Formats: sequence, C-alpha cells, structure tokens
Amino acid sequence: MKSGSPLFSPPSLLITSCLLCFGTPSGVAALDFKKDIQPILKKKCFKCHSGPRAKGKLRYDDVAKLSARIGTDKDAVILPGSPSKSLLIVKASLPRSDTDAMPPPRRGDGLSSKELATIKQWIAEGAKLESSSGEGKDSHAKHLGDGMKKFHSWTNTDGKTLKAAFVSSDGKTVTLRKEDGAEFAYPMSKLSQDSRKLAKELASGN
Repeated sequence: MKSGSPLFSPPSLLITSCLLCFGTPSGVAALDFKKDIQPILKKKCFKCHSGPRAKGKLRYDDVAKLSARIGTDKDAVILPGSPSKSLLIVKASLPRSDTDAMPPPRRGDGLSSKELATIKQWIAEGAKLESSSGEGKDSHAKHLGDGMKKFHSWTNTDGKTLKAAFVSSDGKTVTLRKEDGAEFAYPMSKLSQDSRKLAKELASGN
C-alpha cells in the first residue's frame, strides 16, 4: 500500500450553482431529501454553494447549515409548504437570460423541468430533511454535518490512499472533499473493500 500517495485522478464534479422548484402531484409518496433532493443539489448547486466560501453563506453540502436556512427567518431561502414564496424557487424560475437566475447563466444549465418539479414538491411537502427511515431531522442533520467535516483515509484498488471527508454517495459513486476543499466523485467499484464499506456506513448514517 502506497500510504500518503494521491488517490486516483478525480474526474471533475458536474456541480453547478443553483436555487430551486414545482407542483405536488396527488397520490405520490413523500419525497426523501437524501435520495431525491440531495443528488440534484450536488449536481447543480455545490459549485457556488458548498465549502467555507459558499456564496451568500448558503451551503447545500452541509445539511446542518442548510437546516438553518429553512423556515421563516429573514435569512431563510426555503419556506416549508410555500414553494412559490421560497427564494430558492424564485431565483431558479427566472429566465436564463436574467443575470439573477440561479444557477448563474455563466455557470451552466439551469435546473430541468423535472428537477424543478421535484424540489418544488419537496418544499410543498414541508422541506423535511429527515431520512425516509424516520430518523429525526436534528440527528440526521447532525450526522451528515459531522460526517462531512471528519476526514477519513480512503484507499482504492491500486493501494493508493487519500485523506478526505465524506460528502455523499448514491451507491455507485462516492463524493469526497479533500483537505484543500476540492470535491470530486469516484466510482465505488474502484475503492478498496474497506473504503466501500465505510462509504456505505456513512451514507446510511450508521
């Protein structure tokens, strides 16, 4: 094992800035933040809204901090039950030609109609951050917040290692944050057995 050597050449994360949106179809099961919403935020929002230098101090990569921006306070960007009044929706719904649109036009494509509809439905349902398994909002946010701040040693199948913090995993890839703040996604299949196990444990909250 080549301890301390760089871990894989990370592909650039396809994550762009954002703010979000749409209707709640009847008869549809409640959305799960971790499974349905977080992947959209990772894809479209993290570039501007993650890490200590997040734009407007709005962080989508830290659930504990995101929780503080949900509610009725003046700094809130998400008003549970009121998607049309949520700043997240307002900004994301602006025409792409508008300089105030989110993500900014210069940063890439905006949210698709499906992504907007999904996030608007989530807000209409109450913008809950707890997992579908019933884990409480506060404990879930605390776990993810702590997990994304703690650095672990990750090893790939070539025996190379890297110290990085866990951000998220969809089962096929794991997103990690290096000590310099840079994030990247990496195939789970190329991680060592121990690192795959660690990623699954952190993703599940165990």
